[in-house]
Formats: sequence, C-alpha cells, structure tokens
Amino acid sequence: MNIEQLEHVVEVAKMKSISIASENLRISQSGISRSISNLEKELGVKLFERSRLGTILTDDGEKIVKIAYEIISKLQQLKEEARIQTASINGNLKISASPSMLMTILLKAIPLFKKDYPGIKLEITEKPAEEIIENLRNNKIDIGLTFINEHIQKSNDIKYGPLVDGKINVCVNKNSPLSLNHALTPKEISMQPLAMYSGVNMKYFIDHFFQEHGEMDVLFTSNNIEAVKRAVIEGIAITFIVDLALKNDIYVRNGDIVLIPLTDCGITTIPFGWIRLKNQYLSYAEKEFIKYLQLVSTYY
Repeated sequence: MNIEQLEHVVEVAKMKSISIASENLRISQSGISRSISNLEKELGVKLFERSRLGTILTDDGEKIVKIAYEIISKLQQLKEEARIQTASINGNLKISASPSMLMTILLKAIPLFKKDYPGIKLEITEKPAEEIIENLRNNKIDIGLTFINEHIQKSNDIKYGPLVDGKINVCVNKNSPLSLNHALTPKEISMQPLAMYSGVNMKYFIDHFFQEHGEMDVLFTSNNIEAVKRAVIEGIAITFIVDLALKNDIYVRNGDIVLIPLTDCGITTIPFGWIRLKNQYLSYAEKEFIKYLQLVSTYY
C-alpha cells in the first residue's frame, strides 16, 4: 500500500468517475484502475461498484475512503507545517469570483496577501455563480467568491462564509425626475420600464421582488451589464444593480447614473461570501487568504 493508491481511491470516490479522476490526477485510466485493483486485493475488500450513476463506493469502500482521506489530509498538513517552519510558503492558489466580488473585495485583498506571501502564485478568473460552483466541484479552483444563495446554504458538499452584503439600488438617468428622490417604492418603480441584468444574484432578487409586488414593465433582459447601464444612460429604462458592482463605476462617478435606495421592499440586500468544498483539505495559503478577504470586507 502507498500514498498514491490512497489518493487514487479518494479522487475516484469524490468524482464518482475513473475518467475524471484520471484527468484531475494526470495519470491514465488504466493506471488508476490497476492501482485500485491492487489495493482491493491487498485489503481483501471491494471498494467500488459501477452503476448508471458512475463509480460508486461500496459500504466497505465508504469506511476505507474516510480513513484514506484522513491520512492524506494529515500528510498534507505535515508537509505544509514543514514549509511554514522554514518560512518557504509557496504554491498555487486558484480563485474564481463573480464580477461584483472581483472588482471590490478580491482586488483589495490580493496586494495585501502577496506582500506577506510573495511565493504563492494566484490565478484569478471571473465567472458567473453557476460556473464557480461547477469549477469548485471539479477541483478546477480552490476558493470561489460569489452570491451565497439558498442552494449553497443547503448544500451537503460546500462550505461557505459570509463577507459582505451587497445593497440593491435603483439606477436612474441623471435627468430623470426620479433622480431627485431619496428612496423609491415598488409602486414608483412599477411605473417605469425596466432593463434587467440576468446575473444569478439579480435573478434571485427580481424573482422575489416580482412575487411580492407583481410583474413590472420589463423592456429587456440581458447578461451584458454594459447594455443595461447604457439603457439607463440613454434614459429609456431604469434598473436594479448591487452597489458592489458600481463602487468605482465611471458612469456613477461622473453622475450619468444616479443610485437610489429601495424602500417598502422585503429584500434590499444580497449576501456575498467565499465558498470551498467541505471535504477538501484547507491549505495554509487558503486559510490565510480567507483571513485577508475577511479583513478587507470589514471596510464595506
């Protein structure tokens, strides 16, 4: 028995697929199959069964994988502790963020983190919430930064932590009579054409808004935030946008778009935070990066 065999078993159990596990571990499918077969012979138990759902653990396999995961985690912890003691923290950290989080929390945390840990290479991607969750489950990223929806909160395999609440604002043209209001009610909004951004976080808010206050006059829906903002600038529609997405927006700074808070509305904020896999070993670099994210979020 060796560590590689345990890693193979854990990866196949996690992916429920030998082919995906082979891609993640960058070894051949036959190599993984042979490794698992040899371990089964040595232990005298069958670890996996093939079914229409994939490569599934047997009852014995469940017990073995739990122990294997603990062994691998302890080994990773041992190696990392040795690096910490020699002040040589390095490695790669892959992070994916929704646009709102990328432009605010993440870009503030990166320079602070890199100053203290220059040996860690950061790989940052911008993705919508659905892709962030998918990439996390496929081990393509270590940490995701996104809207913490009900699906994430109830998930059995995802751990999350809150960072900041994004406030919902109504965006209106600077020449609109609405721009003089200190707040807008759903009734006032219902009398205006809406251009809607179709991001997951806004869809969550809009679905609840429509359920509570009735359907609105939707001019168009788009996944292009610039097209939505352009509709506001041209004065042909108003829109809802989370304030995190507009912290440094040029149209807001120069006054072309005016942000107005909502009132008399059930939902006025959307929670954002970090996510990671529950059963994945949390490295020292990941722990530290989350601390920096939490530090930066206190300023919002």
